[in-house]
Amino acid sequence: MAKGTREGKMTKKQAGSLGGKATVKRHGKRHMQKIGKRGAAVTWSRFSLKPIGQTQYAMVRRSDNVIIAIW
Repeated sequence: MAKGTREGKMTKKQAGSLGGKATVKRHGKRHMQKIGKRGAAVTWSRFSLKPIGQTQYAMVRRSDNVIIAIW
């Protein structure tokens, strides 16, 4: 069992980490790089970055120009 919780249960973060490591072990680093690139391509086909002021950016949905996140 994982440490860090009173009941001995894993947190979502811990479970996700173990699942990711198992996937890398099963399929390899190349597979993970390939699906990462594919996911990034899909994300940037749906969203774009637009500057706000001098130091901030907004992630904007391309279909309707709705701001999703600002950083």
